[in-house]
Amino acid sequence: MIKYIKNRQLDSVPASVIIKKIGEKDLESQTTIAELMQDFQDNGILLAMIFFALPIAVPLPYPPGFTTVVGVPLIILSYQLLIGSSTVKLPQKINDYKIKNSILNTISNKMVPIVESVEKYIKPRYGFAKSVYCEQLIGLISLIASIAIAIPLPFTNAIPALGISVMCLGQLNRDGLVIGAGILISFIGTAIASAVVFGGLALIKSLSNFIF
Repeated sequence: MIKYIKNRQLDSVPASVIIKKIGEKDLESQTTIAELMQDFQDNGILLAMIFFALPIAVPLPYPPGFTTVVGVPLIILSYQLLIGSSTVKLPQKINDYKIKNSILNTISNKMVPIVESVEKYIKPRYGFAKSVYCEQLIGLISLIASIAIAIPLPFTNAIPALGISVMCLGQLNRDGLVIGAGILISFIGTAIASAVVFGGLALIKSLSNFIF
């Protein structure tokens, strides 16, 4: 028998609306991660995962190491979703980190059209999407995908990040079809990341044997 979630309620405000409001903050100021988490309202973990993951899937000029910076919170949030936590709990050092509102505005402007386009087709589908086991599955797959995102190598970040974003958008609306698509994307992204990592290690070993 499927166990249904009793405590976690769906937020009636679409994710695109909340993300849009984040981009409307005073451009001359800064926002801490803790303040940002409060803006995500009732579905903080899922929205926070979308916020950290989706920008990686969107081609923006990020500084070196940026994927690792966002990958760490994603690992923490994925684990919290896996164990059934109802609130976002990040280390104080991450909570105190400040982001320029001008950067939030750029991220929001890039994310909102993508989220809106997906939301047009999202609707509650398949009972499994309402079960606690579904959230735990998303948490587990996101945890693996987040590790791939945190690896600072080319071709290992964008697809797993897209998979996490799609899964979380589907879960926000209890859409089993969209969740399934996100799971598939995550598997593909993780497989590519694994191939790059193991291929790189094999190449290094071959070069080492050749030289020495």
